[in-house]
Amino acid sequence: MGRGSNAGALRATAGARCATAGAVLAPLVVVAALGVAASVCALHLHAAVLGDGKWAWLGDAAAATDACGALALLGVPSAVRREQAARAGIDDVDLMAGREFEERLAVLFSDLGYAVTRTVATGDFGADLLLESAGVRMVVQAKRYDGSVGIEAVQQVVGATRYYGAPRALVVTNSTCTPAAVALASAHGVELVERATLVGLLAAHPVASARSSPVRLLVVEVVGGAALVVFVSGAVLRTAWRIVRVALRGSISIRRSGR
Repeated sequence: MGRGSNAGALRATAGARCATAGAVLAPLVVVAALGVAASVCALHLHAAVLGDGKWAWLGDAAAATDACGALALLGVPSAVRREQAARAGIDDVDLMAGREFEERLAVLFSDLGYAVTRTVATGDFGADLLLESAGVRMVVQAKRYDGSVGIEAVQQVVGATRYYGAPRALVVTNSTCTPAAVALASAHGVELVERATLVGLLAAHPVASARSSPVRLLVVEVVGGAALVVFVSGAVLRTAWRIVRVALRGSISIRRSGR
């Protein structure tokens, strides 16, 4: 969790649970348009083979479909990130007060299987949450910041480990940590969960209002597959156009030579 041995496992869990969260509605429109374009190109190719089509239009359409398909594929990663951020509710987190942030983290860690105890608002001795799992206690310092988190947060949570008798310490923030904070955390074995990791964890365990419907997730998967199909279809159409054009040129040359 964060920059420690548990980081990989939790990131993998978050990534697996967020894998189906993908594109937003805009790519749906784009892919639908590309699907229509691909169909029109295919029909036009058929007509062209029969000698009734406009070859220049077919070549341009195939090239455009290919280009648009590539753009759609390139847009998928950013669409996934936007959907993941929406599921995480990170924009709402950025507006939370300190205690609200602690409440959201309490729900998150509870979902992760920890027994969670919130400390008092004042005089918490450096820990906002106490976590326990398999008899091991962990202290958590929650920092809902607009800027970078400095060494003070690490110092506070290190002190909390002694007061609460916890062998593990964690600093969680919606922001990032300064290099000095990272170095101090590494020296004391404090795990850091910064914004990118937090978004993944929150997206894997969204609140009820942020959960995407199964229908939407299915649509997202279809969109990703359709983008790939459109890209391949464009490449096939372009290749077909080139082959037919070469064949036509050869046929014309033979006719002229026969005269």
